[in-house]
Amino acid sequence: LPTDPPPHEEPAVPDPFHLLLDVDGGGWHPAAWRRSRSAPADVFSPARLRGFAVTAQAQGLTALTFEDSPLPDPRNPAGHLDAVQRAAFLAGTTEGIGLVPVVPTTYTEPFHVAAQIASLDHSSAGRAGWIATSTPETAAARAVGLPALAGEDLRTELADVVGAVRALWDSWEDDAVVRDVATGRYVDRDRLHPVDVDTGRWSVKGPLTVPRSPQGQSVVLAAEGALPAGQADVVLTGDPGARRTAQGPLVVVEVEFALDTEAAPASERVAALEADAPAPDRGRVRWTGSGEEFARFLTDLSARVDGVRLHAAVLDEDVRQLVRTTLPQLRVARLLRAPLSGSTLRSTLGLTRPANRFATA
Repeated sequence: LPTDPPPHEEPAVPDPFHLLLDVDGGGWHPAAWRRSRSAPADVFSPARLRGFAVTAQAQGLTALTFEDSPLPDPRNPAGHLDAVQRAAFLAGTTEGIGLVPVVPTTYTEPFHVAAQIASLDHSSAGRAGWIATSTPETAAARAVGLPALAGEDLRTELADVVGAVRALWDSWEDDAVVRDVATGRYVDRDRLHPVDVDTGRWSVKGPLTVPRSPQGQSVVLAAEGALPAGQADVVLTGDPGARRTAQGPLVVVEVEFALDTEAAPASERVAALEADAPAPDRGRVRWTGSGEEFARFLTDLSARVDGVRLHAAVLDEDVRQLVRTTLPQLRVARLLRAPLSGSTLRSTLGLTRPANRFATA
């Protein structure tokens, strides 16, 4: 007797592999600006920054990141612009791609950090993240006239600031804004909540001056082990053997890469850069080779972690090679899926929107 054909089964679609691209200066190498197509003063120009953003968005990358530091950066001899300002500049000219600035916490007012990131989340319609970092250099403390922090004090300060910022983000309930023109009532004061944090080093009183943002809580990223459990949505690690866990935060590996070009192998390009200015070891994975080999390396990583934060040796050269050789292979492997226009960074990363801790019935 004839039998029915077996049902057609679609191949399993792997979870998206999230690519975050850092677009700071000329690249991760301190001599990158020498090989840039731009003059030193133009390395961080608006047009150049927009060009990388448009390319990254068109290629389906999850987010852009923006480095920052209170001290001069040798990678940017002409200076550097505030990371939040660069992200805000792109908020109105991009859609879908996340915008994730570094904002150091050690000598920054927590209230200002909370207001800046919440404002970025509003202006980008929910695409803001925050890489929370510490500042160990004593020169940074001298620059602002504050006592230098080190060791466990740095870790405590980071956790206290992130905790205060998260509380401030919840100080407005989602429906606190009424905008009742007839009565002239703008907010429901019962849905604004006080926040009072005093660590002995600084104090914060809320509510925030910015309503709760589209994501409720912008995505918080931090180095592995830098924050107590539950405070970071995404951990950044330099360990290529790291693995995601079912109930833990997302795991993203920090990767400094240089790719072979038509002009020279990656190893020769890096050697030439090193001859100009040796690069410090930042505790990240450092990878050199062909774009095809890099695709295989990232595919292997995708089985263990949720994504990578890419640091190009020379942005002008390595991003071009990334687009030509690596990303097409990740697309064929169905690992690269562009964020949907209008989606929040949380939804792109598969994170739920958190409930407000102060919410009333």
